[in-house]
Amino acid sequence: MLDDRSDERMQYITKCEFAVRGTVYKCLLDNLSATGASVDMIPSDQEYITTGDIGTLTVLLSPPVKYLCNVVRIKSTQVGLQFLDDNDRT
Repeated sequence: MLDDRSDERMQYITKCEFAVRGTVYKCLLDNLSATGASVDMIPSDQEYITTGDIGTLTVLLSPPVKYLCNVVRIKSTQVGLQFLDDNDRT
């Protein structure tokens, strides 16, 4: 299957956290690009996250790396995130 994305995705498997509406959810970073990321989450946690939510993805590296993100897709255990500039926060 071909991917129509304009940016190259790099596969990473590392721990991360997604904070949205005052709650921090533990997840695994699946892949990363210049414009977004895909994370695996526990399906029961996804019940509280909706497309359009804005939150912070923290990739647990040394030091941790944080991205302001918009939820653009929720499917199965995958959550698709689009990176935002700080100026895009609503």
